[in-house]
Amino acid sequence: MQKIHLLTKDASFIRELAAILPKGYGVVTNPPASGNAIVFFDIDTMRPGIIRELSEKNLVLAVTGQKKTGPVMEAATFGAYEALRRPLGKEAVSLILRELNDLGEEIRHAVAVAPSSPAPTCAIVGYSPAIMNMCKKLGRLSQVDAPVLITGETGTGKELVAESIAQLSVRFGKPFVVINCAAVPETLLESELFGFEKGSFTGAAAPKEGMLKIADEGCDFFDEIGELPLSLQGKLLRFLQTQTFYPLGSTKEVQVNVRVISATNRDLSAMVREGKFREDLYHRLRVTGIHIPPLRERREDIPSLVQFFVNRYRHTATRPVKGVTKAFLKKMLSYEWPGNIRELENTIRSAIATAKTAYLTTRELNELGELTLPLAGSASAGSFAPLVIPFLKEALRKKEKSIYEKIHQEVDRPMLDYILSYTRENQSEAARILGINRLTLRKKLKF
Repeated sequence: MQKIHLLTKDASFIRELAAILPKGYGVVTNPPASGNAIVFFDIDTMRPGIIRELSEKNLVLAVTGQKKTGPVMEAATFGAYEALRRPLGKEAVSLILRELNDLGEEIRHAVAVAPSSPAPTCAIVGYSPAIMNMCKKLGRLSQVDAPVLITGETGTGKELVAESIAQLSVRFGKPFVVINCAAVPETLLESELFGFEKGSFTGAAAPKEGMLKIADEGCDFFDEIGELPLSLQGKLLRFLQTQTFYPLGSTKEVQVNVRVISATNRDLSAMVREGKFREDLYHRLRVTGIHIPPLRERREDIPSLVQFFVNRYRHTATRPVKGVTKAFLKKMLSYEWPGNIRELENTIRSAIATAKTAYLTTRELNELGELTLPLAGSASAGSFAPLVIPFLKEALRKKEKSIYEKIHQEVDRPMLDYILSYTRENQSEAARILGINRLTLRKKLKF
């Protein structure tokens, strides 16, 4: 019988795991005496730092019952192979055990050990599969001192992710310098980056350190890197290759130790093909990468985000704000959020500022639908794609079958009921409106 080591202070967890383990497995509650063991680690009741020592020779599966991203990021940071959410499913456990057993001895011994770092913190709100997977990757990338390219639509929180990478890395507590490539005029950007010597240009009355020097030992975050002028892309590439640069007007080379994190909402690969972005710089920036999913692809995070921002801004209200109505939350869930989290945050701030009761209501959202913008890549703002794609992703994640039929089951019946209600049960009229044969309509109504 193969032993599964479970480290927890929760007796119910022992019974839970024993009940769902496949045949041939048994649970022991002591730490493994030697390596090559599979360890389920209860990050809710045990000190997370223990994972680092365990993962040197074992495969550690961190488990949490919390609907927060913090434990997931801690687990990844300390070297856990995977993070799972309770309650555990029998199929999910069997799948991960098969995956681990398929690994050869070489892979088992090659589990990376994260370098020592301060206890991580997390300001990323949500617990959807999309955001949890992103946080796992974020925790691992933070431990690799290499350039990171963060991609995502406007308002998804790219700067927050960049800050999290810096805080979880060995550069925690060191400078984190933000360079907005779109906000600084092109004529000033070079001097802001590299600094300058006195008299190097008109108005340079005194020497000034650039942002690359200010960030020494820490991180430089290039926001909107796609807006960086071609004239500066070659100089940034040289810096990435050598970690050296010349301030304007100086013949003395400056050496620094900086980690570069960049972000963009543009398609840099398309810009490379169009000759608007250097291919060699693109590859240097995306040594490692992380993509932030848009809010419409993780709608289950909206209630948590609403609660978070209500708590953040309730002190700005002229009267106490106790919460939101169900109708308010329903409307927030049905909206497409083309501006993503930034738009949601500003919507909450606006609702709090205009609220006339102790609860935020749909009255404060009267203009929300009018502000909807067409989504990139969709024919119109009313496209079904943002609603269908998350359903498809979740179905694929669960390895479901007959997905096409399930989508039609979800959509057809409510649609037919609504049309028949509109036509007062006149099937001929309903078929005409839908543009289908009446016999086809009757067949669909039988399912």
